[in-house]
Amino acid sequence: MSAVTKPREIDRQSVLDWSIAIALLVWGQIDLWIIGGTQTTTHGPRVSAALYVVCATVPLAFRRRWPLGVLCTVMGAIALDSLVVGKAPQGLEVLLPALIAVYSVAAYADRRRAVVGFAIGFVGTVIEASLDPEVVTVGQLVVVEGAFFVGLGGSAWLVGRFVRARRLEAEHSENRAARIEREQEELARAAVAEERGRIARELHDVIAHSVSLMGVQAGAVERVLERDPEHARKALRSIQETARESVGELRRLLGILRADEEPSGLAPQPGLGRLTALVDESRRAGLSAELTIEGEARPLPAGIELSAYRVVQEALTNVRKHAPGASTNVLVTYGPTELELCIRSAATTRTNGAAPADGTGHGIVGMRERVALYGGALDAHPEPGGGFVVRARLPVEVAP
Repeated sequence: MSAVTKPREIDRQSVLDWSIAIALLVWGQIDLWIIGGTQTTTHGPRVSAALYVVCATVPLAFRRRWPLGVLCTVMGAIALDSLVVGKAPQGLEVLLPALIAVYSVAAYADRRRAVVGFAIGFVGTVIEASLDPEVVTVGQLVVVEGAFFVGLGGSAWLVGRFVRARRLEAEHSENRAARIEREQEELARAAVAEERGRIARELHDVIAHSVSLMGVQAGAVERVLERDPEHARKALRSIQETARESVGELRRLLGILRADEEPSGLAPQPGLGRLTALVDESRRAGLSAELTIEGEARPLPAGIELSAYRVVQEALTNVRKHAPGASTNVLVTYGPTELELCIRSAATTRTNGAAPADGTGHGIVGMRERVALYGGALDAHPEPGGGFVVRARLPVEVAP
């Protein structure tokens, strides 16, 4: 029995096997004791005939678990009854258990055991046929063996091998699908972890830059505090604004920072002001890209600007990889309470000389993780008429 067989399937199989065994047992006993042997002919006392019916039918309930043992028991019962009585039993209580046992050993045993089972079945039928009262010549024995075992028994054995091959193929496909699903889940988790680490490093850069800037501004305030109070007040307000943004970034940073990550420098990370340069860079790389800005552009928290920049950057990179000849529009909309990004690439059959690349799906995972970090949402899907769209919404605080 395969390890992937589900408990409910095992229960159904067990019920089916027991139903077959009990049906043949009850039928054989009724035919023996009540009807008078119209379907099965036995030549010994009724007690021995009843015992034969039990031995030939009850083991079929275990035909999936011990297929070779069941075949040996069934064919042994047939051969033993023939030898003890001196005449072979005949009828459906001989034919059906033998065919079911031969089929089962082919369907549920490995090749070696299946071949051994086939040989045992052949020996059992030779004994049974040689003691058949209707078989009186060697020619008749050959005909009976050829018709029954080679014809019916061989067909049952071949059908069993075919069913086994299909079942093993299905189990292999199921195992492979499960393995691929586990690998995809592991890759997704690794992508999320990798992207969170990258976000943490970049947020560190934002905070480090902000703190460094506050230090410079504080030094400037100290120098001009007495001779230029107005300039000092402007610098202090700037420090306050930078501090508020830094506190907001720190709150988000604490959830993802790793203790073993090293700072990567004090250089500020790109923001929305760099989108024009990013789109120009994509054009130089051969992508037909346009940037559109709607609403009133205004400074946003550094972490949000960084995440927005990375979303656009990753979306343009995906277009260059998978649809290098597609025209692309980048729409940035400044709303009162949210920043919306929409990167839409049109359907195309043109290329810019670059072949579309296979993707891992990590880019979309990373974009979604960035946007979720700030309480936003990202949707990425192919368009009905072709092309692809990435839409992200990032909530922004309304200035007091």
